[in-house]
Amino acid sequence: MNKGKTKMDYTSSIIKYIKEADGYLKSILYTMSPLYKEENGSCQDVTVPLFTSLHSTSEGILILLVHRGIYEADILLRCVMEGTIKYCYLMNGSEEEKKEKYIEYKEKLYEIAQIADHRKAIEAVEILKEFSENSIRPIEVDILQEEKLIELQKKYPVKMRNELKRKWSYQEMLRSLAKLNEEYKAQLGTLATYSMTSHFCHFDWNGVYNRQTQLIYSQYENADVWDIAHGLRILSNVMSMELFRVMEYIKNSKIDLSKVVQISLEMLNLIHEVDDLGNKIIEENL
Repeated sequence: MNKGKTKMDYTSSIIKYIKEADGYLKSILYTMSPLYKEENGSCQDVTVPLFTSLHSTSEGILILLVHRGIYEADILLRCVMEGTIKYCYLMNGSEEEKKEKYIEYKEKLYEIAQIADHRKAIEAVEILKEFSENSIRPIEVDILQEEKLIELQKKYPVKMRNELKRKWSYQEMLRSLAKLNEEYKAQLGTLATYSMTSHFCHFDWNGVYNRQTQLIYSQYENADVWDIAHGLRILSNVMSMELFRVMEYIKNSKIDLSKVVQISLEMLNLIHEVDDLGNKIIEENL
């Protein structure tokens, strides 16, 4: 491995960009607040909490990057990516299509998840009873009454459950968005990142080996450049995902959000700057 040509320190190189990004994220949210506005429709009881939750987790990623928790930040980024695509998916389509997605997300997928949670709870209780004397009360809350379980199974046959889960998978939602909007085509590249971070989430050998390799090469004098490039990529993704959510909010809002557009344009310039630096680091040190 090349020990690096550009001498860079992680903290001094990336913190300033994190602070700028954090400032933009906060400015956008404060300018848009309150997100819930009567004139924006009834589906906001889903979309507004989803938007704010993703924003909060995005800020959590920035905190991890400050403390060099790069792989932990990547795991949370996977969550933000999936949540963002769900948000954008919910916000796209005709009014009838958006209403259908709203019902699928809030009601159908929620009830389907109850069936799966019921089965997992039954398995967990059986295992605990076999190996432990601990209380099973916290787990039993997910166990459905027999009548309720039968009702849900009849309402959602296996084929329907599988089809809905597939429809709401990251890949399928992103494909759907890319067919409708040109700007989402470039985001198809996130499928690789989404897949890669799965290894970090599950701690399989692919993920553990990747992290171990980072530790092994940290002995080199200029190993920081790779952590910087990794951190910059995550930072760029965090800001990009925020802008996609903001874009969809603006498109679906019936009020003037020109100030938010201005902040978004400034944030887009920062993304380009971060991407250029990350690419430069990789090119110089390969």
